[in-house]
Amino acid sequence: MQLIKNNLKTLYSFLKKKKTDYYFVSTSDEFLNEYVPDYNMRLKWLTNFSGSNGYALVSEKKNFFFTDGRYLQQANKELPKNFKIFDLNKENLIKFFAGLKNKSVLVDTKCFSKNLIIEISKSLQQSNSKLIHDKKNLIDCIWLERPIEQKKKFFILEKKNCGEAFGEKLKKIRPVDNNILVVTSPESVCWLLNIRGYDLENTPLVFCRAIITKKEIEFYVNKKKIPKDFVLTYKNLKIHDISLFDQRLKRFKKKNVQVDNQLSYFFYKTLGGNKLFFKDDPCKILKSQKNKIEISQSKSAHLYDGIALVKFYYWLEENYKKNKITEFEASEKLEKFRKENTNFFSPSFPTISATGANGSIIHYKPNKNSSVLKHGELYLCDSGGQYYGGTTDITRTIYLGDKPPETLKLIYTKVLLGHLNISMLKFPAGTKGYQLDSIARFNLWNDGLDYNHGTGHGVGSFLGVHEGPQSISKNTNNVSLKPGMIISNEPGFYKNKSFGIRIENLVLVKKSLFNNYFEFETLSLFPYELKLISFNLLNSAQKDWLRQYHNKVYTKVSNLLDKKHSEWLKKKIQINN
Repeated sequence: MQLIKNNLKTLYSFLKKKKTDYYFVSTSDEFLNEYVPDYNMRLKWLTNFSGSNGYALVSEKKNFFFTDGRYLQQANKELPKNFKIFDLNKENLIKFFAGLKNKSVLVDTKCFSKNLIIEISKSLQQSNSKLIHDKKNLIDCIWLERPIEQKKKFFILEKKNCGEAFGEKLKKIRPVDNNILVVTSPESVCWLLNIRGYDLENTPLVFCRAIITKKEIEFYVNKKKIPKDFVLTYKNLKIHDISLFDQRLKRFKKKNVQVDNQLSYFFYKTLGGNKLFFKDDPCKILKSQKNKIEISQSKSAHLYDGIALVKFYYWLEENYKKNKITEFEASEKLEKFRKENTNFFSPSFPTISATGANGSIIHYKPNKNSSVLKHGELYLCDSGGQYYGGTTDITRTIYLGDKPPETLKLIYTKVLLGHLNISMLKFPAGTKGYQLDSIARFNLWNDGLDYNHGTGHGVGSFLGVHEGPQSISKNTNNVSLKPGMIISNEPGFYKNKSFGIRIENLVLVKKSLFNNYFEFETLSLFPYELKLISFNLLNSAQKDWLRQYHNKVYTKVSNLLDKKHSEWLKKKIQINN
C-alpha cells in the first residue's frame, strides 16, 4: 500500500505543476473495453483497485471513488483509507461533479465516452468549474515501470469456427451513398474481419479500428501484429498503422459520418460533431445473433467445459479434506483441466474462486496467499473458457461437507428458483431483458433479499465474455431478446463477510413452439448442488426440468469420461425427491 501512496503523491505534485485541482481516471482505456491490458491498468496503478468498473477523482486534499454494487466490498478492501467510496447505484456521478465549485479537472478524454464527458462538462459549468483534456495522459508520464505492450501477430479464424465470410458480413453493414462508417470497437472489427488476437489476457482481441465507405474499407492496426496470410487473404483492404487513426479522422470533419454512441469524447471532438449521426454500431447487433456454425461451436465449447468441470469438482471433493487447497490452487487446477482440451485458448475471465466469506465479494479474485477451502463452508466458483469458436461462463456454488445448515439450503433454493424460472420461461417476440429481471428475483424479494448485479449479460463467439447489446437486469435496455443471442442466467445472494451464492448457466434464445414466442435453451453442462436444494419448495414443473437437465448433462458428458468420473457424475445428477 505504501507504493500506492507514493504513486498518489507523485500525481499530486504533477497536478500542482499544472495548476489543476483534480485528476479523473477510470478502469477503461482508449478502446473503452471492460477489461484492459496490464499496461493500461492506470486506475489500478494509482489506487490498487483491481475491478473492471470504477472511477477515481483525486486531489491532494480529497479523493473520491465510484463503483457499482459488484465491487463495493472489493473497493473498501483494496483502496487506501483516504478515499471516500460511493455506490454508483445511489450516487449520481454527473450530479457529484456539479458540487465542485471553481475547480479544474484534468482528464484523458480518449478513455471516456462522449456522453459521459459532455454531461460532466455541463455539470462543472454550473459551478464555474472546467474540464481540461489531458493530451499526454499524466499517469503514463509518471508510471516509470509501466509494462510494455506485447506485439504478437493476430490470426484468421477458419470458416468452420465463424460460419460467415468477411465479404458476407461487410454487405450487411456497408454504408450507402457518400456516408462513412467509423467503427472504433476492436471487438466489432475482429468479428467483421474474422480475426482474433492476443492483446487482452482473457479476450482474443487485437486492438484495431476501421473506416468503411461504399467503395473501400480502411483497417487500422499495429502493423507489427499483421501475419503474412492476412495480407494475401484480404487483398482489397487498405491497411494503416493504428497510430495514424486520429489524424485520418480529421479528413471527415465536414462529411456524413456514422458512429456508435459509445464513441470516445476525443474522437467526437476530432470528427467535429457537426455532421455526425449516432446509430448503434451495426456489428454489435449482428454479432449478438449467432449463426448456425457459431451456435454449434458454442455447444461444443460447453461440452468441453462440462468434461473439465466434472474432473475439477471430482478432484476437489476427493482432496479438500486431506490436503490444504487454497482458492488460488483450485482456480489453477480448473484451468489445467480445461487446458487438456486442444481447442482451449484461454480462460474467458479471471476465475472467481471463493470460499466462505470471500464468496460475498461478487468479483473476488484469489491471489497466491488466498484462503484455504474449509469443511463446513460454501465454495463459489465462477469461471469460463475461450475455445476456438466458443466462449463459456458458468458458476456453481457447492457445500464443502455432507449436511449443510437449513438456512443455507433455503437461500440456495430461493436463488435456484429464480434461475429455474428464467430457464423454463417462454416469452413473446419483442421482449426486453429488463422485463424478465424480476422473474429471477421474485422468490428472493418475497424474503426481503436481493443481489447487487444483473441477472444476465450477453456472451460472444470466441470473443468477449461480456457482450452487448442484450442483457437481463434492472437497468432499462431497449434491445429485444432475439433468436441466436447467448446470455447468462445468474441470480445470486451475498451475505456480507459471511458467504455468497450464485448459480449461472449460459442460455441460447431460440424459437418456441408457440407462434411468435421465444424460449431459452440451456447450454452449460454441469449439475446443481443437490444437497443444497430444499425440494419441498420446488413445484412439479421445476422438478421435472431439473431432472431433464441433469439427464441431459449425464447423456452428453458421461461417454467422454473415464469410469471413475462417469460414476461420480451419475451420483451427482440423481434426484430422489
